[in-house]
Amino acid sequence: MNLLTKFKQIFSENQIMVVLFGIIAGLVFPRLFDSLAPYTTQMLILIFFCSSLRLELKEIIAYAKDWKMLSMVNGFMLIFLPILMWLPLALFAPDWAMAFLILGAMPTGMTIALIADLFGGKTTLALVITATTSLLAPLTVPFVFWLTIGQAVPIPVVSLFTNLFITIVLPFIVATYVKQKRPKFVIKYDFWWREISIITFGILIATIVADTVGSEGAISLSYRDAGLVTVMLIYMSALVTISYFMSWWRTNSEKATIALCIVYLNNTLSLYIANKFFPDARLMTQLVILLLVINFLLPPFRWIAAHAVELDKRKTKTKSRRIK
Repeated sequence: MNLLTKFKQIFSENQIMVVLFGIIAGLVFPRLFDSLAPYTTQMLILIFFCSSLRLELKEIIAYAKDWKMLSMVNGFMLIFLPILMWLPLALFAPDWAMAFLILGAMPTGMTIALIADLFGGKTTLALVITATTSLLAPLTVPFVFWLTIGQAVPIPVVSLFTNLFITIVLPFIVATYVKQKRPKFVIKYDFWWREISIITFGILIATIVADTVGSEGAISLSYRDAGLVTVMLIYMSALVTISYFMSWWRTNSEKATIALCIVYLNNTLSLYIANKFFPDARLMTQLVILLLVINFLLPPFRWIAAHAVELDKRKTKTKSRRIK
């Protein structure tokens, strides 16, 4: 096995590492990737188009009909999670409370469907949660801010819905049409749809990191802040664990996908809200730090999803043996 073949094998087995590579590239080559910032929407469209070519419409409809699961997930994620993230900090570290409140109140990030695919989770479920949380966010975000800080912070409803339609709905409609008209073509190049999505996603991550870090300049983190962020991440891990067991009737891979959706939030929207309604340089820096930390933690999170998928396989095998 030559070096190139071995590299391809390592990359195919650890494609979630593209997140880590993207972060490093954005930090090391900020000028190069910052120049791509105006094209992030086009990147998202390409990612969702290629990803949608690999989705099953029947699965999406089936998940959309599970109102029990969607109600619990959306309620926990959009209402309880931000309040639970804000409350301990409001009492013991108020200088960080706003950053975690803003981040926690956000809907699921737009690229979660691809990340779920890299984790071996349920891409269609991730897409449904992205859509529902994004549609409900204009209602829940002002309510959560009014409930916690007494200030109703509106979010750009038209902009959010337009972005949702352009980056997710429209590519999905076009991809569905292509699948119906050219099914053999789509199946033949299935490998390339995935690879194009992954490469584009890596470039997108690098661009976002370069753009956010570049706009804030040098980022510093004191020992006290580092310790506080570490404690909060452990606390958030406990909240994510609760979300994993919340939909107990679902498969392990589906529960892992739900947990991942709660971890990977819409960082771009959080930066927008912080910049527009709370123009504080320290707050922006805190959000950038959280963005980097959460993305750095995604690759290690992969083993949890892999374990969940393995549990599902064992359960299926056990059932098959009992039937025989």
